[in-house]
Amino acid sequence: MKTPVIILSGFLGSGKTTLLLELIKQTYSRQLKPAILMNELGKADVDGRILAEATKDVPLEKLFDGCICCSKKSEITGSLEGLLALAPDVIIVELTGVANPEEVVDAMAEPELLDKVSLHRIVTVIDGENALDYNSIFASDKQLVHTLRRQMSVADLILLNKTDLISPAQLTKVTQIIRKHNNAASIYNTVQAKIEGDLILNGLLPLQLSARSTSRLKVVSAAHQHQHHHSTPGAAHRHEKEQDYQDNASFSRIQSIYLPVIHPTPFSLRELGKFLKAQGSQVLRAKGYLPISGSGDATLIQYAGKQLRYESSTYRGPHYLVVIGYELDEQKLLAQWTALKG
Repeated sequence: MKTPVIILSGFLGSGKTTLLLELIKQTYSRQLKPAILMNELGKADVDGRILAEATKDVPLEKLFDGCICCSKKSEITGSLEGLLALAPDVIIVELTGVANPEEVVDAMAEPELLDKVSLHRIVTVIDGENALDYNSIFASDKQLVHTLRRQMSVADLILLNKTDLISPAQLTKVTQIIRKHNNAASIYNTVQAKIEGDLILNGLLPLQLSARSTSRLKVVSAAHQHQHHHSTPGAAHRHEKEQDYQDNASFSRIQSIYLPVIHPTPFSLRELGKFLKAQGSQVLRAKGYLPISGSGDATLIQYAGKQLRYESSTYRGPHYLVVIGYELDEQKLLAQWTALKG
């Protein structure tokens, strides 16, 4: 009996993690046991912490500081096999925002997994507020533009998200772009990635398989995941053999820069928002845990589409912010971050 796999795709900040959290709740309401394979571009595990705080006892495999799609197939296979040992009823794979879902589907066809997993759906989340700007922002990066288009074209179901933030005219334009690349997928206009669970989970039933492992959590670090690694936390992603991956690499010049908090002095939301907006369109997303004025605990910060969002958190570790962007000047950003707190 094969375990179904759902792949969640979509560019940075589109709303994939919000959708993932909702899907987890809906699987439990259907007496289904989910397992999650999640990828973070950088070394800091923000989305994993969000999941841990929002859900309990969800088997979770995490791949850091790299892109799941360009890892060796054996590493993706090993991650999925580790989750299969826990006998889930469904595995949900949340791809990093610059990954091509096709390459994960290809990995699922490896001999070790061919008889164990089946593709249930590829769901792509589109950021309706910012989608029209992608072609101009990334005009010089043909590979990234290709990846964003493939995220649309291979999807079975597309969520056109953040429709509350756009005009009817913009909604029409974005829909036309989606249809240009995918005339077959069902498109649903959503706010905060809210969608009826049956549209994604329909057909899934408890498999009643026996678990071969009792482990609930496995973290795969960058050192374990890759033979090559970055010299600095914010270094841009590079392949070990660039030429070998030239034709199918899922991204090229996206960076994930880790900004530590050295001084415990609280930030004001105003100065934080000013700092992020000053980077312009190069910053695609920022997220992390920071001390905020008026709050006694670490605050979860999320920045996407030039909008800063925050919420209380039970996080107790070191404070930090991760900035994900396009062709960022890392040294300049670090200097500005240091100057921000004096």
